[in-house]
Amino acid sequence: MRRHKFTLGSLVIAAGLIYLFVAGVQQSTATHMTLQTLMEEATDDGQRIQLGGSTVVPGSIEWDRYRSRPEFVITDGQHTLRVRYVGHAVLPDTFKDEALVVLEGEYDAADQIFAAEIVFAKCPSKYEGQSYEGHVQAMNSPKG
Repeated sequence: MRRHKFTLGSLVIAAGLIYLFVAGVQQSTATHMTLQTLMEEATDDGQRIQLGGSTVVPGSIEWDRYRSRPEFVITDGQHTLRVRYVGHAVLPDTFKDEALVVLEGEYDAADQIFAAEIVFAKCPSKYEGQSYEGHVQAMNSPKG
């Protein structure tokens, strides 16, 4: 009887660890896209997306009453998209108008809004001349 309890306990612990591993891997994998690519391939399949190469439209940041969950608009110069921050971390100090942002989250095609769980903001002058499109191509190319 004691051996069966040990075996059952071991199986429960192993199943829990496997579940945590699989859930963590699924959450950490994201498809890299630019705003133009997202607009062209707009799907609503719950896919995790890392969206980069866009800047915050000046004057578009609207904070909630606790100044922790903003909604804002991003642009790549041709397309615009409304973004709602749904994450739990404090946003970086560099998050402001015209900041170059990389967002990670899910796109809701029906409401045309991007729910960002992670926001990386870069100082635009520090990254002038660098293309996010090249980064996306490198991430999506087959490893050889």
